[in-house]
Amino acid sequence: MKKKTIVILHSDAKRKYFISEEHYKTELEVYERAKVIKKHLIALGYNVLSLPGNYNSLIKLKKINPYLVLNLVDSVYGNEELISLVPAVLQMSSIPYTGANILGLSLNASKFLTKAILRQSGIPVPKFQLFINQNTKLDKSLNFPLIVKLNESHGSMEIDQGAVVENEKLLNNRIKYLVNKYGQSVIVEEYIKGKEITALFINTDKKKIILAEERIFFKKQKYPLYDYEAAWGEKEIYDCRPYKLSKVLRERIIQAFDLLHFKDYARFEIIIDKKENHYFIDPNANPAFGPYGTTSGPFGYLLHMNNILFTDVLKDIISNARLRFHKQF
Repeated sequence: MKKKTIVILHSDAKRKYFISEEHYKTELEVYERAKVIKKHLIALGYNVLSLPGNYNSLIKLKKINPYLVLNLVDSVYGNEELISLVPAVLQMSSIPYTGANILGLSLNASKFLTKAILRQSGIPVPKFQLFINQNTKLDKSLNFPLIVKLNESHGSMEIDQGAVVENEKLLNNRIKYLVNKYGQSVIVEEYIKGKEITALFINTDKKKIILAEERIFFKKQKYPLYDYEAAWGEKEIYDCRPYKLSKVLRERIIQAFDLLHFKDYARFEIIIDKKENHYFIDPNANPAFGPYGTTSGPFGYLLHMNNILFTDVLKDIISNARLRFHKQF
């Protein structure tokens, strides 16, 4: 019997596509992760191809007609806001794929839209405001300190102690710096001090798995946060311990997943303050899917921490994506 073909479609991470070395580094990791996932798929009996997420590969996919595409694309030619093009082409080509659909990835490409949807639906988020440039007037309902983030980039890009500002002068300087460097809008939100929780939700037709960890930072900082150094630095500057989610928080994770049109899996960054109030900080539709020991970060580590085999999750997600495809067509 001929083996079924699965294509691992990953970011086409070339330095020339990215504005900064830091941004390039957040995408470069996918090559090694894809190699490890490929070994798992081969062990499951599939024929496996790895392709970069670019125009030429998307043309090839129609000819290959794979059993499934494992979508690991986080940017197209260095642009994260273009990633919804991938499911759009796959959808039009009637090729089943894993992860969020066109709408889900489009919404998740904007932190502002993501937070607006959650807030409108009663899911707690910090107070926030979108800035096109530093000339936008600050909403007086926002209280300092504020944290300034790129609206259309993930991976803790430009998150460090300088991202937290305590007055309007520092705020305007930070916004000007980000807008000039990256040419995208900026989201400003109230800095919430508290426990940093990462929750992973794996949602298939067979089961719903919600796992969570709390980050424990080694060094004392004025504003503790999961910054670029923590995410991509060579030294480990934090540890994790299992975190038991409340019933309300588990229900809100499921609600947020559905509201944002995520599929198969997603990661949620959540802050829990000293009064045990929780705030959704950064939902991620494409959270470095992969096993422990790769650059999968919280995805693989949470599976490992809870003694869940990545291969079992992989099989369930393949089955779920195929089932979703058959329901659509």
